[in-house]
Amino acid sequence: MESYEDKLELVASGRAIAVLPVGDLRSSLRPDLVTVPIEGAPPSRVVVVSRKGDPNPMIRSFRLAAKAVLTAPAA
Repeated sequence: MESYEDKLELVASGRAIAVLPVGDLRSSLRPDLVTVPIEGAPPSRVVVVSRKGDPNPMIRSFRLAAKAVLTAPAA
């Protein structure tokens, strides 16, 4: 799957589910899908991966922003 819309199509067809972060407004793009809050679930791990030496300055900016706001798992 390349695009967000392709992924939503899989969900709409009943072949997949999606877990979105709270506040993700993209789920409102399709009137045939609804969101259901998941309560009591433990926080999920976030992993950021990029190609070594990627020249795109947005990659570096994103990594710095993610590092600034994400917390490490409890030891």
